[in-house]
Amino acid sequence: MAEPPGVPSGFNYTKHKCNKPGPYCGQFTAIGLVNGKYLHERFRCKSYSCGRCGARKIRRVRKRIVQLAVEHDLTRFLTLTLDPKKLPRRCSLKVRLDYLAATWRKMRVYIRRMLGRSVKFIAVVELQENGNPHLHVLVGAYLPKRWITRAWTSLGGGWATRIEHVKVKRVAAYLAKYLTADSLRDMPAGTRRFSTSRGLALFDRSKSEGNWVLVKLPIEYWRERAQGIAVEVYETEQEGARAMASFVADRVEPFLARRFQAGMRMAIEV
Repeated sequence: MAEPPGVPSGFNYTKHKCNKPGPYCGQFTAIGLVNGKYLHERFRCKSYSCGRCGARKIRRVRKRIVQLAVEHDLTRFLTLTLDPKKLPRRCSLKVRLDYLAATWRKMRVYIRRMLGRSVKFIAVVELQENGNPHLHVLVGAYLPKRWITRAWTSLGGGWATRIEHVKVKRVAAYLAKYLTADSLRDMPAGTRRFSTSRGLALFDRSKSEGNWVLVKLPIEYWRERAQGIAVEVYETEQEGARAMASFVADRVEPFLARRFQAGMRMAIEV
């Protein structure tokens, strides 16, 4: 039998209380009824601030960015930095991030007018040591340095810009330098760390089969109470310990079975 499918993307909501870092990660279980079988998966927080999930998520993002860069020939590495003098005095980090996002939206309009077409891109927000955010952008078109500086300055960004050609083989090295766990962890909650042009997707939103519920307590608790275990999948943690990741069962606790019969998809506290 194949391994269980992934948890529905609808449960991947960063404000859910089980998505807090620390003891909450892995302490919930997603259970789905698919083709008459009960699939159980340890629910991970997928937060950049989580000591376990953060590094793994960054590795997946880097790998995906490299894949998209190769597929769409994104070989220009553009850096756009905000001039602190352009920002309101003593403004919060969120205000600065919003300002950067708004200025980048205007910059894309300028680029489209200059090229006569939309440009493909992947943008990553990074914080400087002084706390000001700036953008690293992989783009799929040649843009003159002098034009970039003039346009970015006129829009309220600043004079500090940079663009260079990078070989596809070096994209991963650039990302490893700028896309780090610390740079992403320091962002306020809800910050959009990555953005892409239309048609490029870093994260797939897959549609899940069956009906799912999110239940409190770790997967080991439900493993002891399930019956007719057919498949068990384990994962190796960083310290070398093996932990259960998922399993398939024929029967579950009666109250859970009733929930599925009612066709309810929700979080359940036990």
